[in-house]
Amino acid sequence: MVEKQLVQLPLADHGLKVSGAFFVEPADIDGNRLVLVDEEAHHVRVRRCREGDLLDVIDGVGCAYRVRVGSMAPKRVEAEIVERRPEWGESPVRLHLAAAVPKGSRFDLVVERGTEVGVTSIVPLLTERGVVRRDREGRRVGRWHRLARSAAKQCGRSRVPQIDAPVELAAAAAELAQRCGRLLVAGPQEGMALADALQGSDGPVALFIGPEGGFAPAEWTALTQRGARHFTWGERTLRAETAAVVLSALVLDTATRSTA
Repeated sequence: MVEKQLVQLPLADHGLKVSGAFFVEPADIDGNRLVLVDEEAHHVRVRRCREGDLLDVIDGVGCAYRVRVGSMAPKRVEAEIVERRPEWGESPVRLHLAAAVPKGSRFDLVVERGTEVGVTSIVPLLTERGVVRRDREGRRVGRWHRLARSAAKQCGRSRVPQIDAPVELAAAAAELAQRCGRLLVAGPQEGMALADALQGSDGPVALFIGPEGGFAPAEWTALTQRGARHFTWGERTLRAETAAVVLSALVLDTATRSTA
């Protein structure tokens, strides 16, 4: 099980710890002050916070803040920034997860747990052997964005992963090959060790996870033509959403250790 860490920005004069962080839009930060509005302001009141209390806040684009609550209204809470922490809770390795969308709501778990383990972006893949189509999944992107924001607040990371609209694998491979120095595709057998697959270029990593039926031959070709390396985790067969989360954590851990 992946343990959830809290955003706890240490202050010498206060030992406050809160269960998760609040979210502020970057546009609502002005110098040493910020404003929590609407739902976030409501959550401040639900937690029975008072003027003078210290809260942890993330902006979703790479910075966490310790703030002191000032004026409070039902849909607006003004606060003073006491401390800033750039890239709080973020991995030094940028991992872009491209995962086939399974049926039902199972991709919700990929979004939530992928956010918790630290992926930079999530690309939902439409694959030949998958069970969903673009017109059905496009409407769920808004929900995935909300789930990612909630998960980032809960686990205490300063960035909310970017989540793209569902896309065909060939298009995703072409796009990620331009952004990442290393492309990996996971399989249960006949692949190289992960540490070997990560050798070479530094910079962002892309991880491709197929549907439970595996990638079709044409999709394997599209990946290998872009330089993707096939690694294996062993003999066991994992469900698509399990593989996406577990292997993301494994890649982040291995890549981080190799650069330490």
